[in-house]
Amino acid sequence: MYLAFQNAEKQCSRWHDYEMHIAPYDKDKPIYYEFTACPAAEFAVKHGLTDIMPALCNVDFASMELLHARLVRKGTCVDGCKCDYTICGDKDPYLRDHPEYRDEAGYRRNR
Repeated sequence: MYLAFQNAEKQCSRWHDYEMHIAPYDKDKPIYYEFTACPAAEFAVKHGLTDIMPALCNVDFASMELLHARLVRKGTCVDGCKCDYTICGDKDPYLRDHPEYRDEAGYRRNR
């Protein structure tokens, strides 16, 4: 999975749309990457459409679940300066320290 994210980072750099940064791989830690620019979030903010963003962003959680993985996210580009992705297995002890909740805007998030 890490190799797929490395490829995605290269494509983002080539296309100049999303700005993606991946943490170095450590077999003892979850995979971490972040977007510091998101065209969808930028469009939504510019045009007052941020209320639709939970529908777009929450799909990331469901996608990981289909792979028997889990996404831990604390923020998005809509409400902060980055959209963070920590990805671990669906039984990883890391999840105990980061329970999921739904915020007032409808985003799935983790503590």
